[in-house]
Amino acid sequence: MSSSDEPSQKPSATPLIEFGDVLALLAKHGVQFLTVGGVAVSLNGFVRSTVDVDILVEGSRENLRRMLHALGTFGQGYAKELTVEDFSFEEGSIRIAEAFDIDIFVQMREQRYEHMIGQALFVDYAGQRIPYLNARQLIELKKTSSREKDLLDVQALTNLLREKEQE
Repeated sequence: MSSSDEPSQKPSATPLIEFGDVLALLAKHGVQFLTVGGVAVSLNGFVRSTVDVDILVEGSRENLRRMLHALGTFGQGYAKELTVEDFSFEEGSIRIAEAFDIDIFVQMREQRYEHMIGQALFVDYAGQRIPYLNARQLIELKKTSSREKDLLDVQALTNLLREKEQE
């Protein structure tokens, strides 16, 4: 990982206030996952509102079992209605609607967990290390999107990286 991918200081856990408990629960249960989407964008320094948390999980049966067990203890436990067979290596997510939505991806834009974890960044929250995509990874994922918020994220993250390079 190049130094320009790393935050210039320790990331603030503030973006995790609403979503941190579920991410810490996954980490505590040994689930291999990456925080992606708006929460990861915020952890990289462009804090914006988001109504859900997106995660990219390693797609092995054992990891999916750990994830479903952990999420089955969260909120109303709606994850108990899912099985490992509900997940596949296809584009798209499975959404669990708790107090907020949890969108679970096994693959995003042809990328899987194992392709991205090596460059992940981490933030400590509730005694757990929460992995999240770095700014360059987020830019790569979002730059081909047609959603306005994704294109705004790309511009903001690009600007943040430029600022870090000038420091």
